[in-house]
Amino acid sequence: MNHTAAFIWITVLIDLLWLLALIGLPVFMTHMLLGVYVPPEERGLPQIGRIRRKFLLLALGGGAVGILLAAAAYRFSGGSEGWTLALLLIPQALCIAAAWNVSRSQALALKKERGWTLEDSPKRAAYIGPDRKRSVSGIPAWAYLLPLAIIAASVWIVARNWALIPDPMPVHFDAAGLPDRYQAKTIGSVYTLSFVQLGLTALFFLIHLSLGRMPKRLDPKDPEGSLRKNKQMLASTAYMLYFLSLAVNVMFSFMQALSTYAFEGTLPVGYLFVFLLLLIVPLIVLVVYTKRKGLADETVNRRFGDDRYWRGGLFYYNPNDPSFMTEKRYGLGWTFNFARPASWLITAAVTLLPIAAVAAAIAFGG
Repeated sequence: MNHTAAFIWITVLIDLLWLLALIGLPVFMTHMLLGVYVPPEERGLPQIGRIRRKFLLLALGGGAVGILLAAAAYRFSGGSEGWTLALLLIPQALCIAAAWNVSRSQALALKKERGWTLEDSPKRAAYIGPDRKRSVSGIPAWAYLLPLAIIAASVWIVARNWALIPDPMPVHFDAAGLPDRYQAKTIGSVYTLSFVQLGLTALFFLIHLSLGRMPKRLDPKDPEGSLRKNKQMLASTAYMLYFLSLAVNVMFSFMQALSTYAFEGTLPVGYLFVFLLLLIVPLIVLVVYTKRKGLADETVNRRFGDDRYWRGGLFYYNPNDPSFMTEKRYGLGWTFNFARPASWLITAAVTLLPIAAVAAAIAFGG
């Protein structure tokens, strides 16, 4: 596959996943209308269908704008991958955000017109501490020694084959898997991906610990059933995160090998699709499992969460809630309470991790 064809296929795949993430949940989640809770008896209103369709049309229009800009960028920049992806994804995100705001204002107006109200969660939910008798999250903390063992083995194998690493070594590849940027062989440049692996593993581990220590919000109408499903949801999320951490570490270790001591002139593009499947499969399994177990609608925030604590309908900000994580309103799993400093620190860590990895590589590289 030549460079142009490979880049087009990869870009199409990235854009499909991007648009699905930005548009799919707001369109198909029936309990929420653009961040506004819809009571069960009101979910069949024709006005709701019209608002969803308007959002979908506006969002797809924004997607088309991004595609046109990306095509122009690719042509007039001489095939620059960076400019093409930037002018594809960023305008799409901005247009879809604008579509969200326009449609959400209509949803809020409908809420006011219909008098939708929510049961107050502090009065309707019981809070209990974490279960200290066993691992609530389903996986013991020591299980994260396996991702660390993968990293350690990768570091050791690279060190054993140091003489086989080319100098300068490739550090960036184009869409066809051909190297287009090189750097001198140093400890920092060779082990850049190892720094990334350590950072991501630490992040997965911290989230794992947080899941086991989250307060449980129970439905007072069925506290035992709610507690059981809460634990099932925690356990399934913990397993998904754990398998993601394994997949990410295997992926980066393999990429490190192919770009250092096992480098043969190209980085096979086919492996990219295999690794994407490794990342997507745990998410699909989680969705199927939660649907079959009836866990998809078992979160307090979906049934009792107050709209005023969700900025823009998306970001949870509740100074009265002591926890820094809470159930999502969209999708599965948990999100941060941005009224807590710890949430901002973790968000910053995720955002700055690639920059920190490059800086560490430069520092250790000398």
